[in-house]
Amino acid sequence: MKHEKKLISDEIIERVRRDNCFDILRYFFALSLILVHFCTLTDTQQFWIVSGQMRVKAFFTITGFLVVYSYIRRGKLSTYTQKRIRRILPAYATVIILCILAGIFITPLNGSQYLFSTQTLKYLLANITFLNFLQPSLPGLFPDSPVETAVNGSLWSMKYEILFYILVPLIIALMRRYGKKNILIAIFATYIAFRAFLDFMEYHTGKEIYNAISTSSPTTIIYFFSGTTILLCFDWFCRHIKTVIIACVAFFLAIAVMHWDFLYYVEPLAFSAIIIAIAYYCKPLNFLQHYDNISYGLYLYHYPVIQILIRYDIHQQNITLCLILTFVITIILALLSWYIIEKPLLNR
Repeated sequence: MKHEKKLISDEIIERVRRDNCFDILRYFFALSLILVHFCTLTDTQQFWIVSGQMRVKAFFTITGFLVVYSYIRRGKLSTYTQKRIRRILPAYATVIILCILAGIFITPLNGSQYLFSTQTLKYLLANITFLNFLQPSLPGLFPDSPVETAVNGSLWSMKYEILFYILVPLIIALMRRYGKKNILIAIFATYIAFRAFLDFMEYHTGKEIYNAISTSSPTTIIYFFSGTTILLCFDWFCRHIKTVIIACVAFFLAIAVMHWDFLYYVEPLAFSAIIIAIAYYCKPLNFLQHYDNISYGLYLYHYPVIQILIRYDIHQQNITLCLILTFVITIILALLSWYIIEKPLLNR
């Protein structure tokens, strides 16, 4: 069996590292996440141009591109594992613990009732193991929230990110053993077959559950692999960028006008191609590349900040003030997270 050890050339590895605007894309989609969650939790009409679903797709695409690139460039499983752990876990664990501690001052229960509640222990264990859905709430916190009692509902995507981190070494090993083209074809063929099966079942049974599954969070992992596909075909992608962009624009126009179901099977690749094209071909947006990036902290802290502001009815008194406080407090917490926890550990 032919082994394909070099999935991308050294030239492509260097080209990927050159000027890009992934940082500003991260900030843009973090801003979108905050605004979408703010409108949802305060029961305010959505006014932002980017939906929550689009943000998730973009986030997974960027992660699929950059994490696989990091693994291939570094080459060692141990280095990759250590870097992923240092990047994700300390800040993630900190926000969970801080939410529990902050709850002491918010819950109507006394300190011992709150801290030694089985619900609090279950929250800690479920969230620290990325199984947030098992216990999203803390005792006595946000019971009167108009929409959601979860302390930090944005953490649901972490379990899929961790799953992808685990899959990356396996997928890369299979590609080196059987060839990247064969493995990518197998991944997308499996995805298309699964989506086709769900569409068939929905059509013949009329049950909405099949449509819900086909558009649910687990199926969005295909955007990880779409970002990875763009990376592994980056040389071809760059050489044909104009054709790719024209084809993608025409594709989304066709979706908007004709609504053909089979077009949605190709949508993840078309969407990912546009995101990566923006990252490398919108040169004026590269100005943040050499600065510290706090977008992970924005993701971690904005949801509990909004929930606490709602708890004290700030949104009822002045919705604009509530939005301003959401951004100010979240940015401060993200900066503290970066300079006290994330950056020191990454620089070790």
